[in-house]
Amino acid sequence: MGKNEDPGFCLLGASMLLEHAAELEGLAKDIRKMDADAVHDMRVASRRLRAGLPIFSSCFKDSQYGRWKKCVKGITGALGEARDLDVQAGYLQELMERSGDASREGLEVILESKKARRKDLQPQLVGWLDDLKEDGSLDEMVAFLEKAVEKLSSGHADVRSKASFAVGLANVFSRTEALLELEDCVGDPDAKERHHAMRIAAKRLRYTIEAFKPLFDDELEEEIGVMKRVQDTLGEMHDCDVWLSGLDALEEEVRAPREKAQAVERGLEAIRKDREEERNKLYGELVPLWGGLRSRRFFEQAVERFRSGLASKDLSIPLADVHGPARLGVISDVHGNLDALRAVLDDARKNGVAGFLNLGDMVGYGAYPEEVVRELSGDLFLSVAGNFDLKVLDAARSSQRPKAGSAKETVVSMAAGELSEDSLKFIGSLPPELRLEVLGKRLLLVHASPADPDEHIGPETGEARLAELARTADADIVMVGHSHKPLVRKVKGVLFLNPGSVGRPGDHDPRASYAILDTGDFSVRQRRVGYDVEAAVRAMSEKGLPPELGEALRRGLTSSEALGERGKPPKKGQGGLEAARKLDPDRPHSEQVARLARTLFRELGPLHGLGKREEDLLEAACLLHDIGLSEGGKGHHKASCRLIMEQKLPFGSEDRRTVALVARYHRKRMPGGDEPDLAELDEEARSIVLKLASILRIADGLDRTHGGVVKEVKCHIAGDRVALTVVSDADAAPEIEWGLRKGDLFERTFDKRLSIS
Repeated sequence: MGKNEDPGFCLLGASMLLEHAAELEGLAKDIRKMDADAVHDMRVASRRLRAGLPIFSSCFKDSQYGRWKKCVKGITGALGEARDLDVQAGYLQELMERSGDASREGLEVILESKKARRKDLQPQLVGWLDDLKEDGSLDEMVAFLEKAVEKLSSGHADVRSKASFAVGLANVFSRTEALLELEDCVGDPDAKERHHAMRIAAKRLRYTIEAFKPLFDDELEEEIGVMKRVQDTLGEMHDCDVWLSGLDALEEEVRAPREKAQAVERGLEAIRKDREEERNKLYGELVPLWGGLRSRRFFEQAVERFRSGLASKDLSIPLADVHGPARLGVISDVHGNLDALRAVLDDARKNGVAGFLNLGDMVGYGAYPEEVVRELSGDLFLSVAGNFDLKVLDAARSSQRPKAGSAKETVVSMAAGELSEDSLKFIGSLPPELRLEVLGKRLLLVHASPADPDEHIGPETGEARLAELARTADADIVMVGHSHKPLVRKVKGVLFLNPGSVGRPGDHDPRASYAILDTGDFSVRQRRVGYDVEAAVRAMSEKGLPPELGEALRRGLTSSEALGERGKPPKKGQGGLEAARKLDPDRPHSEQVARLARTLFRELGPLHGLGKREEDLLEAACLLHDIGLSEGGKGHHKASCRLIMEQKLPFGSEDRRTVALVARYHRKRMPGGDEPDLAELDEEARSIVLKLASILRIADGLDRTHGGVVKEVKCHIAGDRVALTVVSDADAAPEIEWGLRKGDLFERTFDKRLSIS
């Protein structure tokens, strides 16, 4: 096994891989007999091996890993067509049994065609089995793993080691994020390609969870069962899609006698009707299944189990005596800037730093991703993974060549292409979060925010938000990066520390930023270190990186400022907006409110002076304003605000906060001037929230009975008055009354008298 790898982690991997490799050997005999179950089982075993080999690759020599990976990939590919034909034949047999006489004859012809193709394929399959045996890679894998398990077991290696939990956490977190990035397609019955991609992501997450089940007493039985249900539902939907998209080709493929042509057409029509009905039924099952998982935070809790397991291990800080005071360097967001990193390390040594806590985002933007990762993988550093680290890792591991269109895509592509296999393995081994105990203090290390991997915590973060995080962090010191802006602030007894960015400062000071934590009195010193910025910019230019990124480095700008992204409207169809809407018990009401609010927003344009971005934020707030009802009616506006902040929406953290606050103020009393959530906003942001909330309140009042009574609303602005006229086919008196009642915030915000008729 690998020289420097934890023996417990390698025992975990060798045991799991041996189980599936031995299963492959045992199934070969039955496959020669055309046993459909054996083909299925062997293909599943090969997929589990394909999922497990990269996770535990550091336990083997690179030459071994390369041979075994190629062998297992070949097994999966060779069995694919045979497995598909077996499944299709089984489906046709089952359909014949429940179909009427009109279609049975045609189905039988199609079935015989499938059986003939499968029979013709069998000699190739047997020949492939002979080649597999002659190649010897599978036998070599089994023999090696048997010896490894025996040796590691005799040494009493503990599979529930710190390394096992850390790697498990990193991989399960990464696979979970990949799955959740696709969840917007749950709301679209026609997103067939993304449903298929979601199925693959669900399968990979399930197999990854299975690889680490020995770490838990219950062997993650519930998590595995749930993921199997999700995978099966999506898989059966995909099977329907394959049938439906291939019917025309199937008609050409089935060479039936002329006298049976009409029978075949009836059989094909029976398949079409059956698969369409089944697909619709399965999609109808997927939506509530997924909504239920998200509402009970299934995925977050699954990741938390690994995080808790890791927290239970005795994590120590490199080169620092955790039983006595020490100075620790806290760094983040190096982003491939080797010049800045070296300057920081030199300054830290001069200041007596014994070890470093690295909060992630080692790569991206800078010219030296490989050199930076090699430096930070040394014994001096304890690290968590950053969002950009994982993005580059996914690009490097993808079978598709990374895109290089936009500036960010170019950055990802460059970094993915330069990182060595060892560096990629190191990034893949990092957890998204670490918890330490040092001299009685509980430390939480995370790249972005304890609550949200996209949230920026920096000097602009309000006191109320930090207080909210302090209540839930379960730590004395919370260390974060991601925002590229330094912060040291104590709220509710919790110290929040953001060291700023080593390699890409975003506070308009181009000097490298880091912090020193003294564990004697737990004081913090923020440090700024000058370095040769122009050398770093030249290196970026030589690597073909966009010139605007070099200019950002010179001026200390964030990437959003450098690329002109701030203030862009959210992208339609992305993120978890539709998933969040699953929590809404009355979606027709929310859609009616959104429709009315859009009309009001556009007709009141001369008053509010806002643009398309703010209109999109208002629409999102309308669609989500009642999701808090999923937790009960009392105080549901506050619950909606909290739930929106917890969702992965297609907005940045500032826009998500706007959406949450607009939804928060859709009912009850108007927000006062001393509201802590509003007080922490700057004047412009506060004005936007109040303008949008005032429109939402009126629109919500105009659907008081939740019956969609108001069909249209027209606005007339004259002097100090705004007159609304509603168009309705029914009695709209309750809607008019409540529209006026909830117009209080509008009148105060715009200093206009409101009338509705």
